[in-house]
Amino acid sequence: MKKFVLLIISVFVFISCGKELETVTVKSDTSELLNAPADSVYTEIDPAQDDFVHIRFGEIAAIESLDPLFASSNSEWRVMNLIYEGLTGLNSSGNISPALAKRWEVNTDSTQFTFHLRTDVYFHDSPAFENGSGRRFVASDVRYAFERMADNDVPDFTANHFGDIRGFVAYHSEQTLVKNPDKRAFNTIEGLKIRNDSTVVFFLNKPSSDFLERLAHPMASIYAKESVPAGNGLIQKAAGTGRFAFIKKEGNAHLLTQNKEYRGFTPKINRLDIVSGLEEKDLYQELARKNLDALIEVGSSTLMSVTDSTGTLLGSFTDTFQLNQTSTYSDYSFFYNQNSGQSASINELISNADLENLLPLSAMGTVTTNMVGAADGAEPDSSRQLVITQTVHPFEVFFLDKLASLATSMDFSFSMNTSFALYDDISLTTRPYPDTEKFLSWKSPVYILSSPAISGISITHEPWNISLVSVKKTGGSE
Repeated sequence: MKKFVLLIISVFVFISCGKELETVTVKSDTSELLNAPADSVYTEIDPAQDDFVHIRFGEIAAIESLDPLFASSNSEWRVMNLIYEGLTGLNSSGNISPALAKRWEVNTDSTQFTFHLRTDVYFHDSPAFENGSGRRFVASDVRYAFERMADNDVPDFTANHFGDIRGFVAYHSEQTLVKNPDKRAFNTIEGLKIRNDSTVVFFLNKPSSDFLERLAHPMASIYAKESVPAGNGLIQKAAGTGRFAFIKKEGNAHLLTQNKEYRGFTPKINRLDIVSGLEEKDLYQELARKNLDALIEVGSSTLMSVTDSTGTLLGSFTDTFQLNQTSTYSDYSFFYNQNSGQSASINELISNADLENLLPLSAMGTVTTNMVGAADGAEPDSSRQLVITQTVHPFEVFFLDKLASLATSMDFSFSMNTSFALYDDISLTTRPYPDTEKFLSWKSPVYILSSPAISGISITHEPWNISLVSVKKTGGSE
């Protein structure tokens, strides 16, 4: 009877929110997710054993690859934070801690960083390797990851995070602008030196107080070069060194398993399924049907459906779900294209719009704005037509829908382009391309909606810094 009531509640909630949230049946056979691929190099754990723990998470944004250099959402970075490691990491207090580097030295003006690497770390067993067995991590893996970061195929906003490494910009510019490899003068990054298999040195152009922190971000993850497809395609079959190893992608789920060789504590999770690529309403219904154990970073429409204005779970859901507001915030930023010549329009929009009431709930966070300047030589535009580059992220789409309503009320037209690319006819974008200027930022609290049977999911200090070391599942056997 309880299951029947739960289904009725979930249908009511989403129908009541409007036409675009109608109930849709999700076709998903989760029992098949336990089947190992034919080429698996893992010894399968019998799901019938008493201590087998299988947990399923839902992520709000699609996980399009397992490539740290092409990730563009916290959903993707959280998965990578579980699979990979960088030279440094964040501990439970939010402080920089050793990861693949066991220790380091910094010179007096913070322009030289010498890292002494662990020599007992191996990449996960993976079909990416010829014999299926993960090899030892060495210093050349660090050089490969950073040289690939500066490759001409990598998004500029990823490469820009490490532009202060000596020679990085020159290497990246040549890779980008000189298409004939035979005519390139640089074959490596000047400020990245390999002394031996366990020592890496970075030389910076200027002092940096946050270099160690930037190295802890998942975009600086170290991965096996064997996992990169021929032609430098995006990584789909990951080979990392983190607490979880990638097994396969099955439908909308990335299947991970515990890395038993991890040097530190590992959570008692035998199988972890991370489901993404579903619409927000479908993720919610999968949780309501108990096909998911938790939704990580609850979407705006779901939050409006299950909480009051303060973000407190409604009484009708307290027996069904538990809601946790983490200590972290996601920053969804919007950028003005200086070459569009529409600075006057943007400034009019943010000066006169009622931005405080743009978000339906105070629990959704805060919006801040900045006036923008006109680019040199840009012609003023009087068309009052605002166009933004394509985005599919649910949070950005939700916010842009509200922003478009405001713009329309001020006699602006507002539309989304079909392309992700930025050119002069485009006014706005959600990515920090060259010649763009941030004009609006939405800091949204990260909420986790879960079954009462799950506890211990931790996201601290950064929205991508997810930890499962304390996770427990009541009646966790399958």
